[in-house]
Amino acid sequence: MDHRGARVTGLIVGGGIIAALSIVGATSQASAATLDCSARGLDQTLVDGSSACRAVADADSSAISHVEGDGVGAADSRDGGTSAGLAMFGGVAAAETRGGMLAAVAFGRDSLALGRTASPFAVVLAGPGGRAAVGDADVGAICAGGPALVFNIATAQGCFSDGISTWTLP
Repeated sequence: MDHRGARVTGLIVGGGIIAALSIVGATSQASAATLDCSARGLDQTLVDGSSACRAVADADSSAISHVEGDGVGAADSRDGGTSAGLAMFGGVAAAETRGGMLAAVAFGRDSLALGRTASPFAVVLAGPGGRAAVGDADVGAICAGGPALVFNIATAQGCFSDGISTWTLP
């Protein structure tokens, strides 16, 4: 990837993170529960009312999940991978990686961010009402509903949805 491509990629990911944080701030509400799970060579699950987190990892991997308010976060890592499933204010986020790095972030009611990949690096973000998913090259990137952003650096696949229109990278 040349310098221009790296810069564009950085701008896309950075813009997505800023948009995600803006949406999180706009949709904040009283927290029903805050849960944190982490794993390195273990399996940890916590449940509190309608909130739950789970982190599973083999001895060579790391997984974290965080839940803020009603939501479900899960992360599963194997073969030296690192994954994070972050669910906030009613979202559901799940990340599963084999040897790569994957972050799935869902924020706001009815948001869903799912990822399952062995890619070196992938990000899945979904805002209120948004649906986002990433997989390996055969699955690609999926964005629908409300705000959503997906990028898989290994396959150069990605998408962005603003809730009205959806843009995709092949």
